[in-house]
Amino acid sequence: MDREDALYIVVGAPFDSTSSFRGGQRFAPYSIRLASSNIESNGYYLRDLYIEDLRIRDEGDIALPPGNASEAVERIRKVTSELVGIDKRLVVIGGEHIITLGVIKGLVDVGIRPCIVVFDAHYDLRWEYMGEKLSHATVMRRILELFPTRIVYIGVRAYDKEEVDLAVSKPLIEEITVGDVNRLGPINIASSIKRFLDGCKHVHITIDMDAYDTAYAPGVSTPEPGGLTPRELLYILHEAIDDRVVSIDIVEVTPPYDCNGITSILAAKTLQEALLTLESKRRRRTGRG
Repeated sequence: MDREDALYIVVGAPFDSTSSFRGGQRFAPYSIRLASSNIESNGYYLRDLYIEDLRIRDEGDIALPPGNASEAVERIRKVTSELVGIDKRLVVIGGEHIITLGVIKGLVDVGIRPCIVVFDAHYDLRWEYMGEKLSHATVMRRILELFPTRIVYIGVRAYDKEEVDLAVSKPLIEEITVGDVNRLGPINIASSIKRFLDGCKHVHITIDMDAYDTAYAPGVSTPEPGGLTPRELLYILHEAIDDRVVSIDIVEVTPPYDCNGITSILAAKTLQEALLTLESKRRRRTGRG
């Protein structure tokens, strides 16, 4: 499909130079694409819409320089601003979590200051990590420095005191722990997220695959046991997502540590569910395919 006709543009962001535990996220765009070509194209919750019904174009990978996080962020920024600036919904396949900073910077360039939905085991709010200010562990801190916005975390369960203190001090940050999901159930959690996003004009969704429990997603950079199940996360995503979403990224799949590719398969399914839900709600609003 030509770019002009596409509504959803997919790009890969193969970067992993700040990984502090397991590396190899640069192989994830290929691995997730491969997985996506070998799963059925229906939605988990939708029966009347298939991924081939969507106007999707895959633009391939952004050429990102190994070891240069600032340049990688800059290149992702330029690609994001170019594509979203011509009214496309952007899907970025990482790569480590620092790529999200480039996406948000690109949105800001075209006048979009989105609220952010974060599925993650970690806050990523450190001032610096191992001497680096541009890191997978600092990405949300750098985003907060760009502009004030609402951020809702789902699945956080690993952090240090500095991050907790910062999160608690920011009234625009909402945290939904795995314990909250267990106590309240996905239905109530999805409703809470929708209330939190009330009044937001645009939304960006970032999905760190370590939000899932390691039993379902072992191939991630910094695994943390006790996470969300696929049924929980996919339901929350399906219910909370709507037509205000302008961009989605999925990060931290680490193929060298992925047992039988199950993390890449789950990442592909997660993206597919997000896109089908977004398209379904877009069609419901506009009445057009």
